[in-house]
Amino acid sequence: MQNNIMTNLPQGWKMETLGEILSSDKYSIKRGPFGSTLKKSFFVEKGIRIFEQYNPINNDPHWKRYFISHEKFQELEAFKATEGDLLISCSGTLGKIVELPKDTEMGIINQSLLKIRLNNIKILNSYFIYYFNSPIMQEKILESTLGSAIKNIASVKILKQIEIPLPPLKKQERIVGILDESFVKIDESIKILEQNLLNLDELMQSALQKAFNPLKDNAKENYKLPQGWEWKSLGEIGNTSSGGTPLRNKKEYWENGSIKWLKSGELNDGYIDFIEENITEEAIENSSAKIFQKGTLLIAMYGATAGRLGILNLDSATNQAVCAFLHKDNKNIKFLEKFLFYFLFFIRDKIIKDSFGGAQPNISQTYIKNLQIPLPPLKEQEQIAKHLDFIFEKTKALKELYTKELKDYEELKQSLLDKAFKGEL
Repeated sequence: MQNNIMTNLPQGWKMETLGEILSSDKYSIKRGPFGSTLKKSFFVEKGIRIFEQYNPINNDPHWKRYFISHEKFQELEAFKATEGDLLISCSGTLGKIVELPKDTEMGIINQSLLKIRLNNIKILNSYFIYYFNSPIMQEKILESTLGSAIKNIASVKILKQIEIPLPPLKKQERIVGILDESFVKIDESIKILEQNLLNLDELMQSALQKAFNPLKDNAKENYKLPQGWEWKSLGEIGNTSSGGTPLRNKKEYWENGSIKWLKSGELNDGYIDFIEENITEEAIENSSAKIFQKGTLLIAMYGATAGRLGILNLDSATNQAVCAFLHKDNKNIKFLEKFLFYFLFFIRDKIIKDSFGGAQPNISQTYIKNLQIPLPPLKEQEQIAKHLDFIFEKTKALKELYTKELKDYEELKQSLLDKAFKGEL
């Protein structure tokens, strides 16, 4: 992509490296100090502010929380940032940028930032920011990163070699004007779509609230129920079970297997039709994996997917991170999987909140069995589930539509940026 731009520049444009468009200041490009140079023990209640990753990540140059003394600032003056400077996040959340406007309070950058001061006779800050956010530049930044798990911008030396297509200042102003106008309209549309998505969540939550607390009792637990309903623990109305993972180094457990084996990451808050992996009968016999029937309700018990739900649309085994909810042989208590699915969906935030005892959420089978559910007669369960199915499907379809439109707008932004720096606007 970069070479294409270099060989097809519009008339009057030229390629210059980042190093060539920097200000002549000694510290026109500077990485933040090493952690030992700027420790929390140096912080004071009032003094010179410290810029952090939050500023570029949230496009907020004014946010601040830490300060150093004027004496410490004199030692760290090489890391000074002031109005007109650009700050870039360069570890973790990589490649976000913010300009420090005229009213910005001066400060120093921390170790997670890169400061750039441009030669504004050659390039406008606003033009550079748009270019920096373009697919071309972001690709170059990612190509220049070190580390695998956490990306980190490479050395200043490498960054200074990145080439930038540079039109005359008047042309830069025109490009910025077009992009400003276009992005304002796009961002307005994005904001509306994001609000629409929030409204759909509220609509679904309202429907669930009405379904499971029809008398609108304000009690947080064991609220009043309609006649014929009763509070039951999940352990009273059903049994729980979990699966297991056959040994991966045993080929006979995995090769040519015909039994579906579901991982917690495949739970999708709906019906499960596709399961990636299969295991063999031998794997079932020699591990804690067990087969659950089509129609079984599942919930993820721990890790990043904790609380995610699913209903099997085919027979399948599961791994140990999945809890299955099974019917008891009890003619007096009946439950509908879809009714229970919607109730667990309704209280999921509470489940996840209750499950945080360590670094990751962990939902035990004991906890699940002790959960209290407002249980109506089976006929009412069916009616409620049918009503919620209708709302769920409608909101799901709209969510998919709005999400696609959001993606389209983001792609439109990237397309405009790509055209801008090829001189096609």
